[in-house]
Amino acid sequence: MLKKFLTIIPLAILFVAAEAQVKWPTIAQQTKPWARWWWQGSAVNKKDLTANLQDYKNAGLGGMEITPIYGVHGYEKQFINFLSPQWMEMLDHTLKEAKRIGIGIDLANGTGWPFGGPTITEKEASKTIYHKTWQLNEGEELQEPVVYKVEGLVRTANANNIAPKVETVNPVIAQNANLQDIALDQIIFPATLPVTLLMAYDDKGIVLNLTSKVQADGTLKWKAPAGTWTIYGLFQGLHGKMVERAAPGGEGYAIDHFSASAVRHYFKRFDEAFKGHDVSYIRALFNDSYEVDDARGQSDWTPELLAE
Repeated sequence: MLKKFLTIIPLAILFVAAEAQVKWPTIAQQTKPWARWWWQGSAVNKKDLTANLQDYKNAGLGGMEITPIYGVHGYEKQFINFLSPQWMEMLDHTLKEAKRIGIGIDLANGTGWPFGGPTITEKEASKTIYHKTWQLNEGEELQEPVVYKVEGLVRTANANNIAPKVETVNPVIAQNANLQDIALDQIIFPATLPVTLLMAYDDKGIVLNLTSKVQADGTLKWKAPAGTWTIYGLFQGLHGKMVERAAPGGEGYAIDHFSASAVRHYFKRFDEAFKGHDVSYIRALFNDSYEVDDARGQSDWTPELLAE
């Protein structure tokens, strides 16, 4: 028993000595908690920005992520449009004061979620894909045009449940009034979509691409050969997802996240706004969300998914 006791003592001494050599890492800005900093309506001013930053520093935070977001009723006169000269003046002040106080700064790459905004046209906006199927037997021809009719839809995210009629909404979203009150979440304009891809499959495994056989009016110039055929049509349309909870000046279509050209076009707005400003203190740009949710269960799509 005494022998076992004497063996344990040296092991305990070694353990204590090893513990004494472990040094806790230096607590730096990057190892402290960071937090999201919503600028509601971007209704900010220099005095309050400095006071906020000092409070965050005193609370032990290492940095903040600026996210411009929807405004608060009653403060509309204080709203500042996202990336406007006045907004950039507030950002300049924030970066200068944050550096002085010792608070890091990240910046959301847009307002609300998912990112997009007034510079996003239908070309760069998120798309969706619809589908239809037909059955044909030998010698039959399709008796209806190969088109897809889309019904209109307006979905909002406002507390008053204000939903304008789709025909009253200007497709150029930035030209609509009261965008903060309406808070458009998704809008689909009525449309008759031409076919994007038309494929035919028979009961023996033969596959035919019929897209080129569809006329401008949707008529399919093709008679089914021997066999039983299933025809599948894909129809591309505008998804209609808006920037949800957008800040003033940030309202518009959500971007086509799959498209490199759309992303490059989107960030030109930042290049233009940042020109002549020192934004080097921004640690990183942050993307809030890639989600493109939908009231009808449509898929998020891009034309590039069909590229060969």
